[in-house]
Amino acid sequence: MSPISIGLWTMLRFSARKLLQNRRWIIVVLLTVLVAAVMGYSATQDGADIDGMSNLMDFLLIAFLLPVLALIYGASMIRNEIDDRSIVQVITSPLDRRIAYLGYYFALVIVLTVLLTLATIVGGLSYLAFSPDGSGGIEVMLVFIAVQFIGVLIYSALFLVMGAKLKQPIYLGLFYIFIWEGFLGSAPGAIGSYTIRHQLRVIASEFINYGDIAHVIGDGTTSLITLIVLAIVLTSLGAFLFRELEVA
Repeated sequence: MSPISIGLWTMLRFSARKLLQNRRWIIVVLLTVLVAAVMGYSATQDGADIDGMSNLMDFLLIAFLLPVLALIYGASMIRNEIDDRSIVQVITSPLDRRIAYLGYYFALVIVLTVLLTLATIVGGLSYLAFSPDGSGGIEVMLVFIAVQFIGVLIYSALFLVMGAKLKQPIYLGLFYIFIWEGFLGSAPGAIGSYTIRHQLRVIASEFINYGDIAHVIGDGTTSLITLIVLAIVLTSLGAFLFRELEVA
């Protein structure tokens, strides 16, 4: 392996271990239990079907859990190290800072993907366990897991660069999630299409025939390319900002 590959792998392992050992996992467990409880309860109601499962996953996972976990982990990942000055070990090492930043990013993507996949499986199985009609449920779960991975790529890039640049990234992140995507994104007109959530729903609509998400209008391929390009741009920007970072 080249020195760059070794450095990247070391940063990835180190950062992933720190994320998993952080006490934020308690929040993840509580949110996962909440998702499972809501989906399990909803499945016991009259008229519960796969359409209902799809709508719940759209709301609980794509609109809520995915961006919230990405914000909680991503916005604080670098910022916390800057605040407690443990970042000095990284920026003074021989490893190129841009490679170190990629290590942060890839670790964040892997950890969030694992956590969200587990939450999706737990929530989906909870719904299927109590629903009288579970046909198509596994298909829905797999599509949401795949779409969430794409969401992790872009949300991680967005919130990680916020944490590298801003002293209080959580406030801008909350504004984006709950005001821009949650409120303005639901407003009539074209403004709703300028959100990550909408582009993820467009992609999901290409593969899901259940629930409201199946009727979202748009080109899934265009949305996929747009999000991937945006994730690359944001990650490149973050790597540049991290290279120029000065710690007092």
